[in-house]
Amino acid sequence: MNEHPQPEEIFDEYALGVLEGEERHAFESHIEACPACLRKVEEARARMALLALATPQIQLPPGAKERLLRRVASPSPAPLQQPAPFWGWTTAALAAATGVLALALLFIAARNRELLRNLRELEARQTQLLESERRLGEESARAHAVLDILTSPQTVRVYLASTPSRLLPEGKAFYHPQKGLVFYATNLPRLPAHRTYQLWLVPPQGKPVSAGVFNTDPQGNGEVLLPSLPLGLPVKAFAVTVEPAGGEPQPTGPKVLAGVTS
Repeated sequence: MNEHPQPEEIFDEYALGVLEGEERHAFESHIEACPACLRKVEEARARMALLALATPQIQLPPGAKERLLRRVASPSPAPLQQPAPFWGWTTAALAAATGVLALALLFIAARNRELLRNLRELEARQTQLLESERRLGEESARAHAVLDILTSPQTVRVYLASTPSRLLPEGKAFYHPQKGLVFYATNLPRLPAHRTYQLWLVPPQGKPVSAGVFNTDPQGNGEVLLPSLPLGLPVKAFAVTVEPAGGEPQPTGPKVLAGVTS
């Protein structure tokens, strides 16, 4: 607790002993290094002492003790003592009730603060659970879409290689004109930060269409999953080129992988 405690009622709550757990530990750690707050604690303790003494002592009427002793010693009944004035008893009762009410209000304020803190923790936990559930739903839908493409009989499977004489870097494209594209590459060289790989779909007619950019992990593996492509676009071939970071509208760099549909 680096800043001064808020609200001010926390000093009275500490003096009453209603602070508990981490909140009490943090408060005590703070007042050890803060003379101003330590003075407020002493003032709160003084207020609590005054509240404890707020109920006035009840004074017996003059001569009541002597009359009581005479009545005990006498065999005949003594006359009844006139009751104390009504307003005197009422004032004492109101003073006592005021002290008790003040203590009760401080205790209720402390409990309300604890309940509010618990409510905020529950709300934060609920938000995290909802976010986790949303991400899980998105990942599940994405996995189903990828599986649908990989297993569909209408999916075109294209093998991409660097050159006919060297087959180490390779790629595999799974393309369904209505469902989308899934592409995997392996053993590609690691590129510098300002360069990236870009996948191209080559239609039978017209210019190549970008199917997205990708980078590789330390083992040279990369992927493009479900890129945004025109629905029903026919394909003649796929290719991968090296482009500036972020990609280009049309191929400008060297071609590292290429493959045609069978």
